Amino acid sequence: MECEIEPREGARLRASEQCCALFSARGTTDLTITEIASEIGISQRTFYRYFPVKAESVGPVFDWSIRRLRGDRRNGSRHRLDGGAVAVAFRGKLAGRIGRSALCTLFPLVFRNSEMWSVFMRRVHDGELSVAPVVAPRLGLAADSVAARAAAAAVASSIRIALEDMVTAGADPEIAYVRTLAQFTSGPLVATPRRLPEVGSPPRHANLRRWEVRTQRPDRTTLALRRVASCDRRATRRPQTIIPNKAR
Repeated sequence: MECEIEPREGARLRASEQCCALFSARGTTDLTITEIASEIGISQRTFYRYFPVKAESVGPVFDWSIRRLRGDRRNGSRHRLDGGAVAVAFRGKLAGRIGRSALCTLFPLVFRNSEMWSVFMRRVHDGELSVAPVVAPRLGLAADSVAARAAAAAVASSIRIALEDMVTAGADPEIAYVRTLAQFTSGPLVATPRRLPEVGSPPRHANLRRWEVRTQRPDRTTLALRRVASCDRRATRRPQTIIPNKAR
């Protein structure tokens, strides 16, 4: 993948890898620019030319992961998000540049550093936008469709959640990624699909009203509770006094 980027970007990526390795080895991101530049063998001027701020020093590694993600999705199975190969792809695109052990050490540091966390979240968002047009043809969708954007969001969010689970619960990120992606594709949100109005052509007011009534129709439990409540109200009404007719 490195041959697909410009020489300057390649040098920037290698510097980013060295920064990530340094943070992992030291167990902290609390290092000065002078220390970092000296350890990775570049001048401070070159460091600032590559990275405007220290937090951006991890950005190129994330960018490389996004490029790998696009390549994996482009070569993936048609009409589905291939759960059988995502673990291998996840391992390759996130741990490939810095190694798995460094990955497990680096991300807790990134999550504790608010500026680096912001860099990571921006890359997740950028990855979602760039993956959507790649995922769309594999799933038979229009590149600008909501469905394609949702599929890309599932892939990108699954990565984020997997890494969060690795940091907070010690989960295996590859397994967490596969399980999370499976929840997006077959979890409770898609268990009871509803027919929604077309986004591009809003229905008329009357049709919209009928759609709202149809989608907001109470379920059996709600109806049963309403019947019970109705019976309770009738049972608690004050009984009417019946005055018998006078005998004639």
